[in-house]
Amino acid sequence: MHFKKLSADKSPKPKSCIPHSIILDNCHIYIANDAPQPEPGQGRLDLDYLANMICWCARRVEGGTLVLFTSHFDLRQVRERTEAFFKKIQRPLFTQGHQMARSEITKKFATVGNGVLFGTDSFWTGVDIPGPALSQVIIARLPFENPSHPVSEARSEYIRERGGNPFAEMTVPDALVKFRQGIGRLIRRREDRGNIVILDSRILTKPYGARFLEALPVQNYQRFNRENRDSVFA
Repeated sequence: MHFKKLSADKSPKPKSCIPHSIILDNCHIYIANDAPQPEPGQGRLDLDYLANMICWCARRVEGGTLVLFTSHFDLRQVRERTEAFFKKIQRPLFTQGHQMARSEITKKFATVGNGVLFGTDSFWTGVDIPGPALSQVIIARLPFENPSHPVSEARSEYIRERGGNPFAEMTVPDALVKFRQGIGRLIRRREDRGNIVILDSRILTKPYGARFLEALPVQNYQRFNRENRDSVFA
């Protein structure tokens, strides 16, 4: 099996025809600094935190919110924890793999104007919803691939055989590409505006986090948590 040589410094940069000044004015970025680390055995606490933050953030905007997950399990669990809340505040909740096909979900989400859409996989790249119908993108977790996937294992083994570091040379660059694609769902046109919210504190605490911060469309971001979010969040 042959793989192209990978480099931690050469993940592709996004190409945008939108002037940086417009993105700067139209995009607000918030990073949660109290998100529990996704360690083994902490799944329940992690999911409860995500559910709480997602409900709070979605309620703060009048338009629609797209929540991007890296796990179908997490998506389903958070849906179970939040669907009663969204029903109570009369915000339509759409979830990938639940009752409707992807194209139908996207169309209905764009039409209602103030919905909440939970997606994973292809929703990181294939969503283009103009205007207020998409006013917020929430990243539930940095998009690292499952290292136990057969293709990932084979690529990792190839890198190790030549003395490389699979995490630095493959895992992080791949995640950066997907991360850029995910946050790129928000500002697609000059008139688009809204929030990017990142609910993974590893972007602030881990050495590789700097790479993800550099990938943000603007470098001005605000840290927030459950204690100060009322005063920090726009």
